[in-house]
Amino acid sequence: MKRILVFIALLSLVLSCASIKERLAIKECRFLLVSVRPHSFTFNNLKLDFDIKVDNPNNVDAVLDKFVYKFYANNTQVFNGTTGETVTVAAKKSEQFTTTITLEYNTIGQALAEAMRLGSAAYRIDARAYISTILGEISYPVSIELN
Repeated sequence: MKRILVFIALLSLVLSCASIKERLAIKECRFLLVSVRPHSFTFNNLKLDFDIKVDNPNNVDAVLDKFVYKFYANNTQVFNGTTGETVTVAAKKSEQFTTTITLEYNTIGQALAEAMRLGSAAYRIDARAYISTILGEISYPVSIELN
């Protein structure tokens, strides 16, 4: 009976270590802002979709639990938020996710006016990637640019 309990305890330890290793792998991932698409214009706001690509160079899957970000257009912060969706990126693969935000014209002022006047803008996201493990939450900074 003792041997069975020891075996179960060791098996649990090995499985939890594999889970931790999988979730910690996100530290090695690279993030890329693929595109930004404005749509659904109204008199008060517009919606903005931005696609983010995550490259996982590791030999284990990576699990991104949430992505907390500040979004900049032409070096002016126009929005901050959290994706909140879990993204699993297979080992040695890439995955893309889309986040849609609603921007109120009165909060984005100068950056929106300049982007509309120029017909384009330089976008940047400063973020923190969060990974939940059985040992607690781990996070690290990420900066992504699209010109």
